[in-house]
Amino acid sequence: MARQVRRTAAAIAAASLLGALAACSQDDPDPDASTDPDGRSASAQEYRPGRAGVLERPADEPVGVVVLVPGGGWASADPGGFDSLASALVDSGLAVVTITYGTSGTGDRYPTPVLDVACAASYAAAQVPDLPVVLVGHSAGAHLAALAALQPSGTPDAPEDDECSSPQHLADAVVGLAGPYDLAEVDFAVELFGASRDEEPALWTEGNPVTWAQERPAVPFLLVHGDADSVVPTSFSTSFGQVLREGGHDVVVEILPGVDHGDVFQGDVVGDLLARWVEDEVLSGPGAARP
Repeated sequence: MARQVRRTAAAIAAASLLGALAACSQDDPDPDASTDPDGRSASAQEYRPGRAGVLERPADEPVGVVVLVPGGGWASADPGGFDSLASALVDSGLAVVTITYGTSGTGDRYPTPVLDVACAASYAAAQVPDLPVVLVGHSAGAHLAALAALQPSGTPDAPEDDECSSPQHLADAVVGLAGPYDLAEVDFAVELFGASRDEEPALWTEGNPVTWAQERPAVPFLLVHGDADSVVPTSFSTSFGQVLREGGHDVVVEILPGVDHGDVFQGDVVGDLLARWVEDEVLSGPGAARP
C-alpha cells in the first residue's frame, strides 16, 4: 500500500510540475526524486517542453524500459490510472516512464500528441540506455503509440520534431490495450485533428496507423482487448493485427474474457501478460528488438 501511495503521489507531482519544469532543462538534476526501502526509485522530469513524466526504476538493473501512454479520447491524458500496471512492470524488472501528452484539452492537436509520444520513447532510451523501448498505450494512447512507432522518420509525410532534446530513438516494440486504431471506423477523432474527416481527409489518413502498417516491419506488436469492452469493440484489435501481419510485423492478439475497457490496463489483469511478452518477444525471442 505504501508503494501505491508513493506512486500516486509521483503521478500527481508530475502533473503539478508541468509549469514549474518548463524552466528546467533535461540535463538538470531530477527535480522530484525518491527511493523506497526496496531500492526502487521514482523521479518526475520534463521530457519535452511542457510535458512531464515519471521514471521508475527497479532496485536491480532494468532489463528494458516501458513508456506508459494513457487514454482519454485525445481530449485528456491522465496518467494516474497506470499506477498498478507501472508497479507490476517494475516488479518484473522493467523501468517504466509514465507520461502525459498534449490533447484537445490542453489546446493541442495532431501531430503534437504523436510527437510527444515519440519524444517520450527517445527520452526513455536516453534515461535507460542500451535497452529496448516498448510503448504501451491504452485506448487513444494505444492509437498514438502505434502511430509514433510506425511513422517513418525523415519522410515528407511524417511529422518532424524540433523540440525533443533527446537523441531520436524510435520504439522497439508496441503494446496496445483496447485501442481505436483504424480511424476510418472512428468519428470522435475530431478531438485529435480539430476537424472532421470530411473537412481534413488527408490529415485523417496521415494520422491513421493503418496507413503506416507496412513501415518498420521489425517492430513487434502485442494487442490486448477485453471481450466485455463496450467502448471500443474488439474488432479494432483483431483487424489491426491482421493488417500489421500483412505488413510483415510479428503480432500477438490477446482477447481477455470478462475484461472491460477500464480493466484492460490494470496491473492484475495484464501485468504478467505484458512482462512475459516483453521477455519472450522483445528481449529474448528470435526477432528480439534491440536498439
